[in-house]
Amino acid sequence: MRRKSFTGVTPNHTLNLIVTGGLCLGYSLNNVQAAEPQQTYSRAPMAAYNFMMQDPLLGNSYEKPVWNLHDTLGLPEWLSVGLEQRTRYETLADTFKASMPAPAPTASGGDQQISFQSDLWLQARLGKFRFATEFLDARTTASDKGTNNTPNPPNNSMADTLDFAQGYVSWADQNAFFSGKGVEIKAGRQTMDLGSRRLVARPIFRTTVNNFTGVRLRVIDYDRWQFNGFVTMPVIRYPNYNSVTPNANLINHQDWDKEDTRTWFSGGILQGDKLYKDINAEVYLYHLTEGDNPRNPTRNRRYFTPGIRFFQKPSKGNFDFTAEGMGQFGTVNYAATGAFATTQQQHEAWSSHIEAGYSFDLPWSPRFYLEHDYASGNKNWKDHSPGTVDSRFDSLYGAQDFDFGPTGIYGAFQRTNINSPGYKLEFSPHKDVSFRFQQRLVWLASGGDCWGGSACTSATAPGLAGGNGSYVGDQVGLVGRYNFNSSLNFDAGWYHLFKGDFAKTARRTNATGAAQTGPVTPGADTDYFFVQSQLRF
Repeated sequence: MRRKSFTGVTPNHTLNLIVTGGLCLGYSLNNVQAAEPQQTYSRAPMAAYNFMMQDPLLGNSYEKPVWNLHDTLGLPEWLSVGLEQRTRYETLADTFKASMPAPAPTASGGDQQISFQSDLWLQARLGKFRFATEFLDARTTASDKGTNNTPNPPNNSMADTLDFAQGYVSWADQNAFFSGKGVEIKAGRQTMDLGSRRLVARPIFRTTVNNFTGVRLRVIDYDRWQFNGFVTMPVIRYPNYNSVTPNANLINHQDWDKEDTRTWFSGGILQGDKLYKDINAEVYLYHLTEGDNPRNPTRNRRYFTPGIRFFQKPSKGNFDFTAEGMGQFGTVNYAATGAFATTQQQHEAWSSHIEAGYSFDLPWSPRFYLEHDYASGNKNWKDHSPGTVDSRFDSLYGAQDFDFGPTGIYGAFQRTNINSPGYKLEFSPHKDVSFRFQQRLVWLASGGDCWGGSACTSATAPGLAGGNGSYVGDQVGLVGRYNFNSSLNFDAGWYHLFKGDFAKTARRTNATGAAQTGPVTPGADTDYFFVQSQLRF
């Protein structure tokens, strides 16, 4: 980003966003005049992203689709319209999850799913104001059983039929009050990508999105710093059936999403550009306070999550790095429902991500980097007494796929109770073809804790406990992408989990977190494959 004068702002900004689950992208905003933004930029990710085609403060962010409704229909410049459709087939053999209750089949064998993400984007620009809405339909079909009688039942991370993902009004000025700073104020339902996206993100691989209703303030001092502040209520996706509640109707049943008026999520993040040479930094603080409502019992999380990140963006012939640390403290109830729903615990947890890479100035543009992720686990998870310290890190509303692999019916790892070194190799043999190979060794940060989500119950995949040792396994993956053009893209990937002792012997947990008796996870290694297409107009 570059500030040119008080009357004209010219940003020059490059951001490389790495998402494992089939996403290889980067974008570059080069010499974008505020009045006449250029029209050719890097291509968007494999998800609904028409709403990101124009950034009101930085100009265009991604390449305009070669097939687009705006030009075809001859619409005026003040009106933007976009239509996107993604279809994905995924299959899983010998899951890492334990068997479901009868009459469900055992967890061994295969599972499959076809998911659809269809999106309509409309925006009207009237002077400095923008009125926007995004209508998204996410659904799934062809599950082996079509109900919850499968180790990987459909849930509301896979299906959210016919609902508004966004609906807001914003005011933006690239030179607010002749200060040389860009300012945007956005009010209404919206999605957010903040910082590294590890704590606040609009998921790419996942079919449904995280969205919030509230107010967001964004201020940019071009080529110097950027600040984002927000006060919001998270939006709950309905129907919110889970693996315990029968959910056959989830696939085709429409139920309007609603704001959780008893939960507030707020915070701010400040980024400084090139504080020393090409090193950037950001510091942030997020606050979550939950309350129960009749349709959404919660663990009454009350968390403060501070963090800091230093990073240098990849460039050919140079080293790059990222170092991020996240703390978390507050209080949380032991369970959302049941006998321990009112047992409050102190919460103290932390997480980190470190990576160091090098981009070779060679044909195929190879980039190799080492990485390590850590997120604390709970050493006292079986202790129900009040005042016990809960130390299982909660990734809030972050994305998991670019660090730990695809979600969907896979989703083996999350940013909680994990200690995982690994590496990635990326290369592009053609300007329209890219590949990524990765490997991760995964241990639990606390071997006595469970493996899975922040709640780690039977409703949270995988929700496994009581395994031998702390070694979960070795995950390898290969992902490739082909861009036919800026409107049509294809993506495919394969992941294999070589199960360790813990993954082979762990058992499902119940609603209070205690390990159950019964079948353990299948001993055979897990294979996951997906192929998808993205059509953007």
